[in-house]
Amino acid sequence: MRATSTRRAFLGQAMALGLAGTGLGAHAAAARNTAPRVLTAWMRGEQSWAGIWTPGQTSPRGIALPARAHQLLVLPASGQQPLQALVLARRPGEYLLRMDPLRNQALQWHTMEDDRYLGGHAALSASGNTFFTTETDGDTGQGLVAERDLLTLEKLREFPSGGIGPHALLLEPTGTLIVANGGILNLPETGRRKLNIGRMDSNLTRLDVHSGQVLAQYRLDDHYLSLRHLAFAPDGTLGIALQAEHPALPDRRQAPALALLRGDQLRTVDWNPGEAPAAWDGYAGDVCWAGNLFWASAPHAGWLASWSTQGEMLRTQALAGAGALAAQGERWLAGGEATALLYRDALPLPQRYPLPVAWDNHATLLSF
Repeated sequence: MRATSTRRAFLGQAMALGLAGTGLGAHAAAARNTAPRVLTAWMRGEQSWAGIWTPGQTSPRGIALPARAHQLLVLPASGQQPLQALVLARRPGEYLLRMDPLRNQALQWHTMEDDRYLGGHAALSASGNTFFTTETDGDTGQGLVAERDLLTLEKLREFPSGGIGPHALLLEPTGTLIVANGGILNLPETGRRKLNIGRMDSNLTRLDVHSGQVLAQYRLDDHYLSLRHLAFAPDGTLGIALQAEHPALPDRRQAPALALLRGDQLRTVDWNPGEAPAAWDGYAGDVCWAGNLFWASAPHAGWLASWSTQGEMLRTQALAGAGALAAQGERWLAGGEATALLYRDALPLPQRYPLPVAWDNHATLLSF
């Protein structure tokens, strides 16, 4: 188990590096208002960063991080801070950061409490004064949801997530939380090693945010399918990106990429015409709702795929290293290993932008 002093040393190094990485660059400052501005994380060599990407940047700048980030969550604007974001470490994560991405300033660092490790995702509460994080108890492996103060990042309370390896979570319109318990146990002392594949029990759990009570749980028949990332359609259908953990590659190649929760029915959607597109290995990276469709990315296979809320597969789009997806209004964007695609509802083809570095797992398309 790591010592708290080691965590603090990581954060001290990150803050020192962050001061050297300030400024968005001349190209970014001159970017047109219609050009996309994307909040994301990336790796440069062995160093992880978080900040804003705009077209024309030859070398994106941001805040140095002590370890790779996963989700970056846009926070409610305040009078003094027009844009803030929360940076969550990749699982099993050890730090949180509240930052000003416009000025590349770290506003609040937080080292995780002893024996608590982040699952990589967060969701704002209905009040906007707190947020919920998915976490793991390092002693027991129990999945947890913690509620934290938005300014201090300190934990206010916690309750069970309903499973092992909680990952993405969303606040539902009814005020409940829906959590994807991926079923995979990771602990810092073993890094990214998956400790319980033969005993996986992935599920979706609906939780009462006030009491922490489990209101409902949903499971797929195939226990090797890990439910990971979540996106809502306007009609309330929930799309879930899947990652197959079958020991045999042929089984992963036949695995679905997307599941849908409609009402109280959770089911996978089929490939059309019955076989997955080329190079599919069972790994869906991200999911979003855009252009009246669910889109899922396949980083290893190198394409995007879309489905309707009824589960009909409609199209694929080649994109090497397809990973982070982000939707905002009538625009949505997909990041690949060297190219970003920007789609607009009114245009038949996407705009293409070169990427000097590949984005990490997730991104947010900003509205200005």
